[in-house]
Amino acid sequence: MKRLLSSCAALALLTAPAGAVKLDIISDIRIKASSYEDLLYIDSRNSQTVYTERASLGFVVKDIALPRRPLSHMDLGVVFQSLGTGGNSSTVAAPQFQGGVGKYESVNGSPFVRNAYVKIYNFGRRGLTATFGRQDFTLGQGITLASSDTGFPGALLETDSLFGFKTDLFAFRPYKSTAAYTVFGASLYHPSKEGVWQFYYFRENTASNADGLDYTASSRNRSYTGARYFMGRGELEFDGEFVMQGGSGKKTDGTKVDYEGSAFMMKGSWRQPLGFFGSSRLRLAYGRSSGNPDATGGTDKAFFPAFGAKSDGGIERGGYGAIMGASLYDTIKTSDTVNGLPDGVSGLNVINIGADMPYRRLTLSVDYFKYRASKNLNDSNRQLGTELDFAVTWPMDKNLSLKAIYAFFSPGGLYPTDDKAKLLSAYVQASF
Repeated sequence: MKRLLSSCAALALLTAPAGAVKLDIISDIRIKASSYEDLLYIDSRNSQTVYTERASLGFVVKDIALPRRPLSHMDLGVVFQSLGTGGNSSTVAAPQFQGGVGKYESVNGSPFVRNAYVKIYNFGRRGLTATFGRQDFTLGQGITLASSDTGFPGALLETDSLFGFKTDLFAFRPYKSTAAYTVFGASLYHPSKEGVWQFYYFRENTASNADGLDYTASSRNRSYTGARYFMGRGELEFDGEFVMQGGSGKKTDGTKVDYEGSAFMMKGSWRQPLGFFGSSRLRLAYGRSSGNPDATGGTDKAFFPAFGAKSDGGIERGGYGAIMGASLYDTIKTSDTVNGLPDGVSGLNVINIGADMPYRRLTLSVDYFKYRASKNLNDSNRQLGTELDFAVTWPMDKNLSLKAIYAFFSPGGLYPTDDKAKLLSAYVQASF
């Protein structure tokens, strides 16, 4: 780390006038402890205590002049990250967290490179910014594509105006398990009178074996076409996104499979007085994805991107519900299926009603979630359950906050029990 920082500083001194180069140091630490009780897994229940220490340290050398390109300048950035679980991966044995453990190079506190990039401003022309290397990236709300906290290796081109649109072009080479993917596409932004429209298209291709819901594909070429509208007017915000899935692949038995499907998420929030608490923020969200109605056909209609956002920044899930951690197409593992749902179940309907209520220096939050499957090949029952989350956040300072969460999940008719799963979690987060 010292050698790399020294090299960056030396390069900055050699290529820029004195005083023109800036060095930003970024640091973030989160210490979190969670106690899960009676998590569902097929016909059994699992309890697990999860302790994680996540730390990141980044160095960004900014405004490095390029003598042969007087209109251009660049930034060099390196971010190191580590994740510890109080021991090694065997410390967290419950099947619900093995996907999170396997996402990282190590979970024993050893540092790894999260970001390593060069960012060039006015790259070849005014208003064009190019970023090369491992970088953070989120497309839209993150329904289909997000690097989460591991970074995507590749390239991103951002232009202020292309045919009147702000445009992003991207190409990445991420990995999932042992499968290498090629992801490339474009995103266009168009400001309207009250909000911003975003339109995007990308392809997600792999020639490695990839798991489907009830088969393994030897190759897969999927496409995603999406539209998003974001509006913010004073204390009112709306964020809606719709995505269509297409493409085709080949199963390991040689048969062709066509991909179809769609998903949408609509979220809104506003402020209003709420009795004892005063001015509070209320939230509503509703989302749905398509499921697969046929287990044996040549068409897979289950919406299921490979790189959607679903992490809390550690080995636990992030998403709709502190326990279920639902995306629009999968949840925490409740079975050994790819999407974590009971066998034959695919697609999700998610409803969220929530409120953030200030009390002195604290913020009290309550969220209700309802989960329902889109398709069930084995039965007419599609009820996954409900979850109720309570949280208290204490922002001790601008760069230091504490948060505690209590949540319980009540299983629906798709599960063989109605006993609740419970979570008690707390963390401290500091950043600089």
